[in-house]
Amino acid sequence: MPSQPPDNLETLQPDELLELVRELLMVNEQLRAHHATPPTAAQSLLDDQLRRTSLLTQLAIEFRESVDPATIVEHTLRAVTVHLVVAGASIILVGSNDSIELATVVIDGAVQPMDQGLAVEVVEKGLAGWALRHGSSVALSDVARDRRWLEFSERHRSGSVIVIPVRQSSATLGVLTVHRAVPYAFSSHDLILLEGVAAQLGVALSAARHQASERQRRNQAMALLAMSQFLTAERTPTELATMLQEKSIAVFGAQAGLLFLADDGDELHPVLPEGEHAPDEQMVTMASGAARLAWASQRIATTGPAPEVTCVAMPLINHGVTIGSYALVHASGGNFSAAVWSLLTVFTHAIAAACANINLVTRLVHQARSLESLVEQRTQQVIRSRDALRAIFDHLNEGILLLDSDERVVAANAYFCKQIVGLHPREVVGHSYAEVRQMIERQGTLTIEDLPSNNRGAQRSMVHQTRNNGQRHMLVERTPVGSAKRAEQMIEFWRMQSTRS
Repeated sequence: MPSQPPDNLETLQPDELLELVRELLMVNEQLRAHHATPPTAAQSLLDDQLRRTSLLTQLAIEFRESVDPATIVEHTLRAVTVHLVVAGASIILVGSNDSIELATVVIDGAVQPMDQGLAVEVVEKGLAGWALRHGSSVALSDVARDRRWLEFSERHRSGSVIVIPVRQSSATLGVLTVHRAVPYAFSSHDLILLEGVAAQLGVALSAARHQASERQRRNQAMALLAMSQFLTAERTPTELATMLQEKSIAVFGAQAGLLFLADDGDELHPVLPEGEHAPDEQMVTMASGAARLAWASQRIATTGPAPEVTCVAMPLINHGVTIGSYALVHASGGNFSAAVWSLLTVFTHAIAAACANINLVTRLVHQARSLESLVEQRTQQVIRSRDALRAIFDHLNEGILLLDSDERVVAANAYFCKQIVGLHPREVVGHSYAEVRQMIERQGTLTIEDLPSNNRGAQRSMVHQTRNNGQRHMLVERTPVGSAKRAEQMIEFWRMQSTRS
């Protein structure tokens, strides 16, 4: 048998060609026999490991892109159903108070929400609840022979099942249940693989919850900042109550957030928002008890006015004075975390400061209006007094001139303007004393003679004026008005003299 085929078949003899054909037939038969042989145990183990690695890798990739618990659960159930070829699978997530947060099941290859009543029964009576409470995995080779499964056997009366708690650190987040229709269908490798899936699921859910918590904290902090900016402007109590209602629902997940303020008569009254944010009257009635208790005791008060409702009320204290209370109405069982309580404390202090500012602004506005009314009243009195004095001065038979400290005419009566100056009062008032002298000189030449005065600070003079129609003589007396050191105003009297005195 030639070990290698010749380079040129045309040079071979018939015997050599026949030998080559036989060799090819033998090799072909060996290849056929090799492919017909079932895979070895090593090959099967390798394929199984590749399948498991593929499942875990797929979950790791999908968990990296998902931050929503519902999406994470859906990806997990789809991957487990496809890679492990199971008849059914379900995941139930629980909260801190063991309440069911999410229940999802695979039925006929479709991922869909589990009936809430069925989920509650699974947790309370079924094997999934046992795994949640004890934190241990359970593998049943034949569910028909195990009484633990028979307590909840409506859906799967036969086959095998694995139930694994989903944990992260010391917290149990939920439970994963995988079912196959035939008994003894799960191996120890399947249990290890599913525990790895549950571990990855726990890490992903914990990260999603942590991110949701951080997002909630950020939203709460932004809400507090927005409220602080909102309160920098002047607001009415109704606007403040509307803002509190919105933030209480959006940030703290409450059904209502109500504001109660005390009036001047030391009575507590609700301040209700208007429009679409107006709360139900029954809600206000339920919150009133806790609000009054917190206001009277100056402490946080918690009441349960209804089985499904809890009211938490916090006093509004500003500079040691309780001015009202802030009440949150939320569903029973939803306890606040330490972070939320801390934020509520800051939130309440900001509300108290805002309410105190509103009360202060209200009092200031009231006092300003009272002051405006008083000023208006005094002004009218002054105007009436001035008008009365004007009427009296205008009827005197002598000229009166009021000057300021700069010797500018502040007021002049009708006699001075018409008889002495010969002009209308509007043409005299506002001019300097020198300009008024010039106005008088236009009627004739003036001669001024100073006279002695008996009063300190007073001045007396005799003014002689020669006009076309004769002479006239006027006695001028100036008296300072104001303090002795500096005269703020001066008043002059001009009296006509029939003869020179």
